[in-house]
Amino acid sequence: MKNSIKFSILTLIIIAAIIGLSNTASADKAGCDAYLYISNNSLFEINLTIDGFPSGNLLVAKNKTYTINLAEDIGKRIKVKVEYQDPDYIDPKSINYVTKTKLECGMTDTVYVAFTK
Repeated sequence: MKNSIKFSILTLIIIAAIIGLSNTASADKAGCDAYLYISNNSLFEINLTIDGFPSGNLLVAKNKTYTINLAEDIGKRIKVKVEYQDPDYIDPKSINYVTKTKLECGMTDTVYVAFTK
């Protein structure tokens, strides 16, 4: 009798451990990161909007790597909107960029911004 109780408890512990490990493995796949390297080679400071979210500004001749969280491990093209204050106009000018390929988990793409007057 004691052996069957010990066996039942041991079996329940093993099943609980397997269920617990399978839940954490699926939680890890809920999203992942991709990276976008942006280089400002233009004569103006630029304001960035990455996938609809304001991402700050980038000074002249500076580079920065941005981390993009991809939901549910699905690859996608990243849209980058670049705004700069042109001294000849009151309103800022903007240019839209899209990554060359769909970014997937761990991938990196580069956007070079270069415009002059």
